[in-house]
Amino acid sequence: MPDSGASRPRRSRPFVGWPTPRVTLLLQCLLGTLANKLNVPQVLLPFGREPGRVPFLLEAQRGCYTWHSTHHDAVTVEPLYENGTLCSQKAVLIAESSQPIRLSSIILAREIVFGFIIVTDHELRCDVKVDVIHSIEIISRTRELYVDDSPLELMVRALDEEGNTFSSLAGMMFEWSVAQDKESAREELSSKIRILKYSEAEYSPPVYIAEMEKEEKQGDMILVSGIRTGAAVVKVRIYEPFYKNVAAALIRLLVLENIFLIPSHDIYLLVGAYIKYRVAKMVQGRMTEVEFPLEHYTLEMQDHRIAFNGSLSGKVALLDEKTATVTAVQLGQTNLVFVHKNVHMRSVSGLPNCTIYVVEPGFLDFTVQPGDRWSLEVGQVYVITVEVFDKSSTKVYISDNLRIMFQFLQEYFEEQLTTVNGSYHVVKALKSGVVLINASLTSIIYQNKNIQLIKFPIVHQQEVKIYFPIKLTPNFLAFPHHPMGILYRYKVQVEGGSGNFTWTSSNETVAVVTTKGVVTAGQVRGNSTVLARDVQNPFRYGEIKIYVLKLNKMELLPFHADVEIGQIIEIPIAMYHVNKETKEVIVFTDCSHLLLHLNMDKQGVFTLLKEGIQRPGPTHCSSTHIAAKSLGHTLVTVSVTEYEEYLESSATFAAYEPLKAVNPVEVALVTWRSAKEMVFEGGPCPWILEPSRFFLELSMEKTEKIELTQVRLPAKRKQNQYIYRVLCLDLGEQALTFRIGNHPGILNPSPAVEAVQVRFMCAHPASMSVTPVYRVPAGAQPCPLPQHNKQLIPVSSLRDTVLELAVFDQHRRKFDNFSSLMLEWKSSNETLAHFEDYNSVEMVAKDDGSGQTRLHGHQVLKVHQLKGTVLIGVNFVGYSENKSPKELSNSPRSAAVELLLVDDVTILPENATIYNHPDVKEIFSLVEGSGYFLVNSSEQDIVTITYMEAESSVQLVPVHPGFLTLEVYDLCLAFLGPAVAYLRVSDIQELELDLIDKVEIGKTVLVTVRALSPSKRPFRNKYFRNMELKLQLASAIVTLTLMEEQDKYSENYILRAVAIGQTTLVAVARDKMGRKFTSAPRQIEVFPPFRLVPEKMTLIPTNMMQDEVHIEVVQLRAVRILAPATRLITATEMPVYVLGVTSTQTPFSFSNANPGLTFHWSMSKRDVLDLVPRHSEVFLQLPVENNFAMVVHTKAAGRTSIKVTVRCMNSSSGQLEGDLLELSDEVQILVFEKLQLFFPECQPERILMPMNSQLRLHTNREGAAFVSSRVLRCFPNSSVIEEDGEGLLKAGSIAGTAVLEVTSVEPFGVNQTTITGVQVAPVTYLRMSSRPVLYTARGRTLAAFPVGVSLAFTVQFYNSIGEKFHTHNTQLHLALNRDDLLLIGPGSGNYTYMAQAVSTGVTLLGIWDRRHPGVADYVPVAVEHAIEPDTQHTLVGDVICFRTHLLNHDGEPGIWMISADNILQTDTGTGVGVARRPGVATVFHDIPGVVKTYREVVVNASSRLTLSYDLKTYLTNSPSSAVFKLFITTGRNGANLKGSCTSSQALAITTILLPETLVVCHVQFSNTLLDIPASKVFHVHAGFSMERGAYVCLIKVRPQSEGLLQALSMADTSVYGWATLVSERSKNGMQRTLIPFIPAFYVNQSELVLSHRQDVGEIRVLGVDRVLEKLEVFPSSPVLVVSGYRHSSLTPGLVVYPVRVVNFTSLQQTSPVFINICCVLTSQSEAVVVRALKEKSGAGDRSKPKTGRGAKYTTSLLFESFCWIPMTTRIQCLLKQDTDSSSGLRTNPRNTTTRFCPHTFSPTFHESTVPTGPESATTLAVECKARTSTWTRPLNCRQLEISSPRPGAISPPNKASENYKRF
Repeated sequence: MPDSGASRPRRSRPFVGWPTPRVTLLLQCLLGTLANKLNVPQVLLPFGREPGRVPFLLEAQRGCYTWHSTHHDAVTVEPLYENGTLCSQKAVLIAESSQPIRLSSIILAREIVFGFIIVTDHELRCDVKVDVIHSIEIISRTRELYVDDSPLELMVRALDEEGNTFSSLAGMMFEWSVAQDKESAREELSSKIRILKYSEAEYSPPVYIAEMEKEEKQGDMILVSGIRTGAAVVKVRIYEPFYKNVAAALIRLLVLENIFLIPSHDIYLLVGAYIKYRVAKMVQGRMTEVEFPLEHYTLEMQDHRIAFNGSLSGKVALLDEKTATVTAVQLGQTNLVFVHKNVHMRSVSGLPNCTIYVVEPGFLDFTVQPGDRWSLEVGQVYVITVEVFDKSSTKVYISDNLRIMFQFLQEYFEEQLTTVNGSYHVVKALKSGVVLINASLTSIIYQNKNIQLIKFPIVHQQEVKIYFPIKLTPNFLAFPHHPMGILYRYKVQVEGGSGNFTWTSSNETVAVVTTKGVVTAGQVRGNSTVLARDVQNPFRYGEIKIYVLKLNKMELLPFHADVEIGQIIEIPIAMYHVNKETKEVIVFTDCSHLLLHLNMDKQGVFTLLKEGIQRPGPTHCSSTHIAAKSLGHTLVTVSVTEYEEYLESSATFAAYEPLKAVNPVEVALVTWRSAKEMVFEGGPCPWILEPSRFFLELSMEKTEKIELTQVRLPAKRKQNQYIYRVLCLDLGEQALTFRIGNHPGILNPSPAVEAVQVRFMCAHPASMSVTPVYRVPAGAQPCPLPQHNKQLIPVSSLRDTVLELAVFDQHRRKFDNFSSLMLEWKSSNETLAHFEDYNSVEMVAKDDGSGQTRLHGHQVLKVHQLKGTVLIGVNFVGYSENKSPKELSNSPRSAAVELLLVDDVTILPENATIYNHPDVKEIFSLVEGSGYFLVNSSEQDIVTITYMEAESSVQLVPVHPGFLTLEVYDLCLAFLGPAVAYLRVSDIQELELDLIDKVEIGKTVLVTVRALSPSKRPFRNKYFRNMELKLQLASAIVTLTLMEEQDKYSENYILRAVAIGQTTLVAVARDKMGRKFTSAPRQIEVFPPFRLVPEKMTLIPTNMMQDEVHIEVVQLRAVRILAPATRLITATEMPVYVLGVTSTQTPFSFSNANPGLTFHWSMSKRDVLDLVPRHSEVFLQLPVENNFAMVVHTKAAGRTSIKVTVRCMNSSSGQLEGDLLELSDEVQILVFEKLQLFFPECQPERILMPMNSQLRLHTNREGAAFVSSRVLRCFPNSSVIEEDGEGLLKAGSIAGTAVLEVTSVEPFGVNQTTITGVQVAPVTYLRMSSRPVLYTARGRTLAAFPVGVSLAFTVQFYNSIGEKFHTHNTQLHLALNRDDLLLIGPGSGNYTYMAQAVSTGVTLLGIWDRRHPGVADYVPVAVEHAIEPDTQHTLVGDVICFRTHLLNHDGEPGIWMISADNILQTDTGTGVGVARRPGVATVFHDIPGVVKTYREVVVNASSRLTLSYDLKTYLTNSPSSAVFKLFITTGRNGANLKGSCTSSQALAITTILLPETLVVCHVQFSNTLLDIPASKVFHVHAGFSMERGAYVCLIKVRPQSEGLLQALSMADTSVYGWATLVSERSKNGMQRTLIPFIPAFYVNQSELVLSHRQDVGEIRVLGVDRVLEKLEVFPSSPVLVVSGYRHSSLTPGLVVYPVRVVNFTSLQQTSPVFINICCVLTSQSEAVVVRALKEKSGAGDRSKPKTGRGAKYTTSLLFESFCWIPMTTRIQCLLKQDTDSSSGLRTNPRNTTTRFCPHTFSPTFHESTVPTGPESATTLAVECKARTSTWTRPLNCRQLEISSPRPGAISPPNKASENYKRF
C-alpha cells in the first residue's frame, strides 16, 4: 500500500480474500476493454512558502483507485474517499516543495475491483511539476464596461520562466488595485471603476474565493464595475513576499455609456421619405430616452455613396441635428454615426451607428394582427398594416409623408382607425365570406407640401377569408366518474371557423380529445377545458368545459306512458351531480356506460330491447328502450349501483293493440232498413292508475238518418273490441268517427288518444249477380270464368252446388247487408236441378280479404247426377217493410245464370316413365271437368309443363331426372282434391340384351333389347328413336331381322345362324348429352350339331371356364361341405368349402356364376370354434357371393355343427335342379384337447413329418461344440425314420413315431443331451394363407384386394387332427378359372406363390396334390379399387377428393402420386385433384412395404356449363347488398365435387389447387339501350363452393358514383350471367342465365334546412315502381312529420315526400334529426339530415334552405345563369316543348321548339344554395303561375324574357337591395 494511505487511519472492513487466477485473468480482460484515463496528464503547481498551499484536484473517468506519489517531498496526494471505501476516484495534489527550484513527481493510480487489488501493469499516471512563478497577467473577456451595467470578472494567469501556465492558483493571495491611466488626464483613480466582492454582486464564485473573501483576502479572481465614462487601469500583484520581485500585471479598461439609437437597425427609405431617430440609454436595466442635444455625443452623416446615375456632388440624405431627422434625397447609402465630444474617447468602437439606404419601391405586402393569418372571425377587431419592400425584398421604412390608398368593402369591414399615410388600419370583421382588400402606393408629400406622384403606382391585393366565430356545442360536457376502465366518448359539434381544427385538452388525465373532436373521459375525476383551434388561424378557437363527477341522483324524465303493441318506448333517464355544499346541480351529458338494471313487475307485456339500449339524448344522458309485446301494463324500475350507492326510479307503462276498424274497413253499404254491425278493435285501455279518465265515443254527422246502438253482449265481444249496430233510416251517406283514449292527468300527462273514421252509406240496389261458390285450394287462382255474362258456367253434376247472390249499387259497390229485400228463385229444368225453398235465402257473412265481412245470399241447388244445361234465375220482389222508399221503380227485377252440369276431371295416363330427352314431348289428356284448370307439379325443375287450354291437355318436356306428381286442380268445380298422375323422368342406366347365345347353324333365336332406367324400369320403345338405339354385330355369321309385332317396352329381333363361328352382339344408344351406352357384349357361338365326349368339365348354367375343354352343363342337385377332418385339436385351422354331388363339381363349377350364388354359413356352438372367411388373416371381409370357402379356427373342446345354405340370386336362371331357391348341407366337427405332459409353459417339442420326406436338423451349438444325433431303435418303429449322423432325417413310407437323441459335447468338458419325438404321418389337408396384412381405418373393412397389390400365398400342410407339418414333400398343381385378372407364379420359398392384382374382378384360385387330388384348397381372390370415389364420367373441371381406407401398421396413410399432373392436377399431400384437360391419368397410393394401389381416371371434355342460382335472390346495385352467387357445373349432374373431402383436402382446394382459375365469369345488362357496362357496377370473380360442390360466380357491387347511382335507379333491365372455361377457346355449350335486377333508389339530398319562414320541405326519391312501393320514409324525431308521397308529373319514377315541422323550437334544440329512407328490397337505408336555420335580424335577411348535393332543382327548376333584374320587372315565360320526355328540364336549348306563352306570370322565388365557385352563389328557382283560368297547373319555364330593362344591363349595386334579385 502507498505511504499516503498509511498515514491515515484505516477503516475496519471484512476481508474478502484474494482472487483466484481464473478470476484475475477475467478481470484483466475486462480492464483491458475499458481503458480509463485521468482528467489531465500533466500538472504544473506554483512554489510557495505561505500556509494553504495551492491544491489541485486529480480525477479519473471511472473506477476506484489507490494513489501514490513517487516524490513525496515535492508533491503529496490525498485520496478523497466516499462511502467508506479503501479506494477513490478523486485525489487532491498539494505542492510540498520547500526549495525554490523546479521539482517533479509522478502520481500513479492503481485500480481496485470488487475489493481486490489487481496486480497488473495497468496504471494511470500523471506527471506533476512544482516551479516558481516568473510572471503574471490579467485575463478578461472584454476591455469595455458600461456605466451601471453588470460587473466584469478579471482573472490572474501565472507563467513560469519558460512561459508555461500554472494549472491552478487556488488559495494564493493577490492584491488588486486601481492604477493611474497614463493616457488620460489626471483625476481621481476611483472615479471611473471600482472593485467589487462577489458577495456584493450576488455572483456565485468558487468555494475557495468565497472563503478568502470571508477572511478579507483577495484571490486570483475579482469583479470590477463601471462608475462613469472614461478609461481606468486595474493592477494586481502576488501578495506573498517571496514573489515581491515579480512585476505586477496591468489591464486598461474603457467605461462607456450603454447608449443606442431607436431604431437601431439599418433603415431603407424612399426618395423624399424621412425618419426621425430617437436616442435612449440603459441605466440599471431600465431604458431611458435622452433628449436632444446630447451631452457627450453628436450625430453625423458619413460615407455618402451615390447610386448609379446619381448626382455625385450631392448627398444621399440630409440630417437635421436638432430633431435627429434624416430625409432621403437620392438613391444611395450613407451612415449615421455617434461621435464622442471628448477627443480621447473618439476611438471608442462601441458607439452605436446604422446605415441608411435610399431605394426605389418594389412591391407592397400586408400583415394582420392578432394571429398573422388571413383567416378572420366575424365580430373581431384586427390591425391590418401595409408594408413597402424594395426590389430586393427588403422592408422599407414608411414615413408619414407617404400616401397609400387602401380599400375595404364596407359590407365586410368596419374601419375604426386609419393612419394618415394609409399604412395602419384598425378594422372590425362584419360578414363571413371571401373578400379582396386592395392597396396602392400613389405619392410622396415633401416638406414643402409638394406632392410627388409615383410614376408607376405599386398595387397589391390580398384575399381574406372571414368565418363565423367558433362555437362548440354543447356548452359543457359532464360524465359520471367510472374508474373501471370504461371511457365515455362524445363528438363535440363545431359551428363556424374554416372547418379544420386542432383539438387540445388542458388536463389530459381527465379528458382526452382526438383530432376529430371526440372527447374521451370518465376514468379520473376533475375538470378540463377542451380547445378547438382553427388550423387556418390558431388565434381563433372555441372552448368547452369537461366535468367528470360523482353520480348521486337519477330520475326518469316525462314520457309517453302508453303505446301501441309493436312500437318502442324510449325511457329517458337523467342523472345528476349535486354539490353538497352549494347545492348546484350538474346534469350529466352521457351516462350510457353505467350498468342499468331494469325490472318489470309483470313479464311479457314489454321486453327490453338489446340494440340501441342506453343511448344518450339532448335532454337525457342515458335511456333504455322497451318494446310493447302484449296487452297490459307493468311497473318499470330502473336502477343503478355506483360506488356502493344505489339509485332507482320507477314509472308505469301500458301497451295497447292498434286501433282499427275491423268491420267495415272503410265503407259500409246497406239497403234501406238494413243494419250493419260496426266493429272496432284495439286502442288505448283505461289507465290503470286513473281508470276514470278513460273515454270512447262514436260520433256521426247526421243523427236523423241512422240509428246507433252500442252492442254490449259479452258473447259477441272479445277484449278491447267495441261493437255498434247502425240501422239505416233514410238514404244517404255520412262519416262516423270512433275515438278512444284517456284524458290527461297527473299520473299520465300525455296519454295516447286514437281515432279511426269509416263511412256509412244507405242506397237502393242497382244490380244483382248469381255465381256458384267455389272452394279454391290455398294459393290457387280463382275461377277465371266471367261471372256477369250469359255464357255457360260449369258446375258439378255429382255434388250439390251452393249459389251465391251478391247485390250492388249503381256504382257497382257490393252491399254489406241486403236482408230487407224480398227474393224469389227459379230453375228452368228441375229434372237436372231444383231448389227446396224458392223464396228463402240464407244470409252468410263472407270476408273479402281485407277483414270486412259482407252478407251474401246463399241458396243450395240440388242436382241429380245428370249432365245437361239449366237456367237459374232470381227475382227481386220488394222490401220486407211496408213503407218502401221512393224511386223503387228503378231497381232491377231479376238476375239469371246458365249452368252446365259436368263430371270431375281425370288425367290420362295416370302413371308414366319418361325418357329424359329434350325432343320428348309427352301429352297427358284432361278428361271432363270445367275446362279451367290449375296444373301443378310436386317438383319444379324436373320437367317443363305447358298447359294447352284449347286441347285440354298438358305437355311435359323432361329437363332433369327425378320423380314427380302431376296435380290438376279444377278451378270452377267444387273442390274435393286434385286429379293426380305419377311420373318418373329417367336417363338411360343400361341396355339389356336377352337371347340364347349358343345357336346351332341354320336355327333362329329371339333377341330382345330393352333400355332400363336407374330404377331398373324399362322405357317404352317409342323412345328408342330418341336414344338412337341399334344392334351391332361383330361379324356376319348371323343375321338380325326386326319383328313386326312388338310390345310397348322392348324391340324384338329374329337372329338366324348362317355360318359356324363366334361373334359378339351389343346394343348401342346415346343419351341427350351424346354419351354412348353399350350393353354388355353377348358372345354368340354358332356350332354344328352338338355331341358329347367323355372328357368333361362340369359347370352350372351361366358359369364360365376359360380353357379348351369339353363342357358338361348340369344343374346343382345338392351341395356338400368338404371338411378334410372332422376331429381336430384345439388351436388349429382347417379350410372347408362347398362341393357338388360329385367330385367334379368343384368350386370352379359354380363360384363365378352370373347371376351368382350366395353362401351363408352358421354354427350351432360358437364357443367351440370360429368360422371365418378366407383372407381374414389380412383383414379382408369377403361378400357372401365369394364365401364358398371358409376357415375353421378351433378354440375349445366340444362338438358343433357347421351348416351352409346356398341360395340362388335369380330364380329364373335354372342353376338349381327342380327350380329350387336354395340348397344346404351340414357337418359335425369334434374338437378335443391336445395331449400335454407338463404345464403349458414348458411343453416338449415334437417333429411332424409327412411320409417320404426329409428334414435337415440345426442346433444353436453348431460350430461351438461337437453335435451328434441318432435315432433310438425302439421296436416296432425301428424303420419309421433314418438319420445319417449329420442331422438329416429321412421319413419312410410307413407312418409311426420314433425318438431322436441330440448330443452336444462342449469343449469345456460338459455334455448336453436333448430327446425329442419324431412322428411320420400322411398329409390330410392343406391350407393357403395370404399376405400382406392390410390395415384400414377404424370401422372400415375391405371386401377385396386393392388393384395393384402384390400378394404372397403360402401353402401349409396338416395331419388328420390338424397338426402342422414341419417339412413337406408334395407336388402341387395350381389352377385359375381366368387368367386376365391375376398374374401368379411360384415364389422364392417352398410352397409359396406370388401374385399381382392387375384388374378388378374375382379369380378362383385352386391348388391340389397331384398324387392325391382330394387334398385341395380353393380360395377366391377378389380385386377391387381401393381408391374412392368412382371416377367414371369425369369431366374437365371436376374436383375429386381421392381417399382410401388403407393404412400402414402404425395407422399412418401412404403417399399420393399422379402420372399426368397436367391432366389431373393433384396435391400429393392430401390426395385431392382437379381435372384440367381431357386425357388419361393414373392416381397411385403407395404404402411403402405394404401395398401400392392405383386407379385410372379418364377425363372427358365438358359439353356445356350449367348455371343455377337461388330463385329467391336477385341482384341490386345497393352498396350494402350481399354477394350474389351464380353456381356453375361443367356437367348435368349438378355438382363438380366427387368424393367426400376432409378438412385438409378442402384447405388444399382453396389454397393450392385453386380450381376457380378454370372458369371465367361474365355479366351483362339485358337492356341493350342501357349505356352502362355491367362491369362498371359489379365486380365478378370465380370461386369454388365446397358446400355446393360447384363453381360459383361471386357478383359484388362496386363503389358507384352519384351519377351512376342516379342513372341506374330508373333502369328497367335484368342481368345476363354466364361463364366460360379457360381451356376452351370457343363458346360451344355456353349458357346464359337471366338474373333479376332491382335497382337501388336514389336520393339527391343529404341535408334539408328549414326555418320559421320555410317550415315545409321536400324529400325527392328516384326509383322504379316496385322499389318505391316498398319504400319507408319516417323521421327520427316527432318534431317532424312526413306526409304521404306524390308522384312527379314531369319525371317518371320521382316521388316527393313533404316534410313539415311540428315544433320549430324543438327542432332547434334536437340535434341531429334525420329523415330515414329504407327499402327492404334493396337493403338500403339512407338518412337526410334536417337542420333548423337560425334567422338573423335585418332587413335583407332571408332563410336559405338547402336541398341537396349541388345545383338540384327545388320547386320548379334552377337557372344556372346569373343576372340582376329589378323585382318590379314583369317576367314573361317561354314554354319549351322538350323532345326528351324523361326529364322536365333540358340544359341544351338546341333541337327544341319554342313557343311564347301569351300570359303574364307572377314569379315565386325559392332560394337554394349552390356550392359552386369561390364565393357564395345563390340560385333562385322561379315558379311561374298563370293568372288566367285557362292554365290549370304551374308551368315550368325554360327561359326568362325580361321586358325592360334587358338582363345584365343593370349593374349590381354595392349593397344588395331588396328591389333586386340575382338569377
